[in-house]
Amino acid sequence: MLRFIQTGDWHLGQAYRKFDADLAERLRASRLEVIVRILAEAERSRAAFVAVTGDQFDGPQPDPGLVRGMLERIATAKVAVHMIPGNHDPCGPGSVYERADFKARPSNLHLHEQPRSVRLPEAGATLFPCPCSSRYGDDPMAWIPSRGSDDGWRIALAHGSLPVAGGPGAPNFPIAGDAPRRFDLDYVALGDWHTPTPDPTTSVTGRMYYAGAPEVGGWDETGAGYALEVVLEPGSEPRVRPLRVGRHEWSELKPQVFSPLDVGRLLAELDGLASPDRVVRVRPAGALPIAERAALAAAVDARKSRFTALLYDPIDLRPLADEDADLPYDPVIREVHRRLVRLARDPTDGLPATFPKDLPRPDAEVIARALDRFRGLLH
Repeated sequence: MLRFIQTGDWHLGQAYRKFDADLAERLRASRLEVIVRILAEAERSRAAFVAVTGDQFDGPQPDPGLVRGMLERIATAKVAVHMIPGNHDPCGPGSVYERADFKARPSNLHLHEQPRSVRLPEAGATLFPCPCSSRYGDDPMAWIPSRGSDDGWRIALAHGSLPVAGGPGAPNFPIAGDAPRRFDLDYVALGDWHTPTPDPTTSVTGRMYYAGAPEVGGWDETGAGYALEVVLEPGSEPRVRPLRVGRHEWSELKPQVFSPLDVGRLLAELDGLASPDRVVRVRPAGALPIAERAALAAAVDARKSRFTALLYDPIDLRPLADEDADLPYDPVIREVHRRLVRLARDPTDGLPATFPKDLPRPDAEVIARALDRFRGLLH
């Protein structure tokens, strides 16, 4: 049996440009600290090694402090780390991997800058590293030779993209969907995609996986925050188990808001997410009277201290002018306007108790649009 840990796409130094400088720095620090948890999982499970599949750094020339921080954390581990460069941090002349600060790496870190097989006799395995030496490229696995008699477990480390149906053209560093069979590999550890693929919580066996990013870096990185434990046994498909290593969880709320009831539901859902390790973005859509819209913004702002970060983006929440000072001085027009405003706040306002339950209730969005249209006709 062979057990190892798969990780990749650390993206140390990620900019986090949407956040203020202090928060961005805290999120960058969490990407360094996740390395410690990954290595601790490897030691706890007595893994033979850790496979790191590229994009350790977010850019080709990371700050020396980041390089030092990564190397110091790896040096404390009692497990071998096998690493390939990715397309964000490709190897080659002038790369970070050629710098003196990186060359001072600890003895347990094995950097593979060349596409050539590496025997691991103590693990009964052969690694086939497929490093990136440029930002863009072709199939990084094309060089892998046929099986040798003493290869043992054949494991590839590659950084690239599987074909996606309907995707925009050819992928960068394309990985064949049948790579394990094509190259007679027992397992392919992939990097580049930040979401674990296939989902290791439902696909617990298979021969090719992306571990995803160990810390979430954006709201589109669904399911990130994990490393993978991979177990190879003779006569069986590899067993893959996700290991939660990330600190931060990212959530996005996109509710439809047209009434105080909707506001209450939104704030209740937000309260249910409260955690000092959660990054939340609230993007309501709909329409509210000006005063209620401002009150919602204030209520969200008052909850900021409960989260790592709480962003509020009301660009799709239209303000409804509930004052009638600029309306024509016509009592009928003003009464219709007041009635629409009341309905926008509470669509059931004025409904008799005997209103049949099998009939649809007034739609808040339709009422809000009617109010907008009514005001538009008057100006």
